[in-house]
Amino acid sequence: MHTLPLFAENDPATLHPLMAAYPLATLVTTSAAGASDVHLLPLELHTPDGAVACLRGHVVRSHFLRQQVGEGDSLIALFQGPNAYISPRWYVNGQRSARLAPSWNYVAVQARGRLRWVEDDPVWVLSHLTALTAAQEASRVEPWSLEMAAPDYVKGAARHLVGFEIEITALEGKRFLSQQRTEADRRSLIAHLEREPSGMARDVARLIVP
Repeated sequence: MHTLPLFAENDPATLHPLMAAYPLATLVTTSAAGASDVHLLPLELHTPDGAVACLRGHVVRSHFLRQQVGEGDSLIALFQGPNAYISPRWYVNGQRSARLAPSWNYVAVQARGRLRWVEDDPVWVLSHLTALTAAQEASRVEPWSLEMAAPDYVKGAARHLVGFEIEITALEGKRFLSQQRTEADRRSLIAHLEREPSGMARDVARLIVP
């Protein structure tokens, strides 16, 4: 991921919450023949005490990922946070010279790691599904939990799934949030983004540091 130093963010304490908040990751795998494939899968960030963080996921046994990616193979997981188009009209500076261009603000995290399959372990799968669901339901007034589903249905579904873990070997992030602009420009961007109809634009506004 091409990142200039101004926009680089490599502190796990900052990147982990972004990964947890936007768990739908783009998994990029490369076969032995050099062919690349892309998969969209929700991943659970697992950070046990005293251990290296890892990512947990699941697929049905017939999934292409299960068929083509072997134990210990390397892959990339890309997490993309909120993003928003930035109109040149929003910049305070540069209006007279017209030396302005549209831009895009965004946050992204790239994790590299090695995959380990979790075979025939419905207890692991249920634990993973419970954690993944709980993280998404936590802010709801009436959160749904896996315990509310019919037990035989849940157990049957778990038997058709295979789990996997990705040991994170490298983690890097990028926060492209107009850091190169003046404070007046950034304050103007925040004000305009907060008035945009897109909720994602308003999320970006909350990430920009004036």
